Amino acid sequence: MELKVKNDTFYVLVIGDEKRIYDSESDAITSLKSLVANRGDVDPENLSVLEVRMGEKWEIKAIPWSKIALQLLKGGK
Repeated sequence: MELKVKNDTFYVLVIGDEKRIYDSESDAITSLKSLVANRGDVDPENLSVLEVRMGEKWEIKAIPWSKIALQLLKGGK
């Protein structure tokens, strides 16, 4: 599989032991909603969406849950 990185940024969804890569924040959050809905017991401590910015120095930051919640309330738009 190949993922073309747009604007030197990609997103990683961590859910339990799984890690999935997306090219947009909204795709990662939409996938989070779908995966959580289809699983039984999910530990909220093992869920995160990370933004990875490539450059001279790579930067990794967690997307705040408040921002994730707002996107989910708006329907993932």
